[in-house]
Amino acid sequence: MSLGFRGTFLKLRKYVSRVDSRGHWRDLKYHCKQYRTDDGGVLNWWKKSGKILFQGHGQGASKFEQALIAVFEAKGRLKRSNCQSPADLKRDNETLRTIIADILLESARLRRRLLTEQQSTKTRNSGG
Repeated sequence: MSLGFRGTFLKLRKYVSRVDSRGHWRDLKYHCKQYRTDDGGVLNWWKKSGKILFQGHGQGASKFEQALIAVFEAKGRLKRSNCQSPADLKRDNETLRTIIADILLESARLRRRLLTEQQSTKTRNSGG
């Protein structure tokens, strides 16, 4: 699931400061703003699309993400999208291909077994 923030960078900064005021902001490529907490949490926000992406490991990062999402939801600023990232789509595609390959193999095995059983039945019925 993809998340987005409805609002300006000033609003985003305001809500982030309510959750964590010890971190720092920096500008990245492609009009991305990044906030880094002292506890290892990272928030990336793209101005054009409003997309937000949380990164980081550990309890501090997880708490930062959960608290910020709660603030965004309470203020009506969070948008959720069922669109998946290309990496998610690729992974899902590979999983589906594996499942289909397994089904095709199992189908071929069943076909072979049925043919063998039919031939055995014909041989027995013909007196052989």
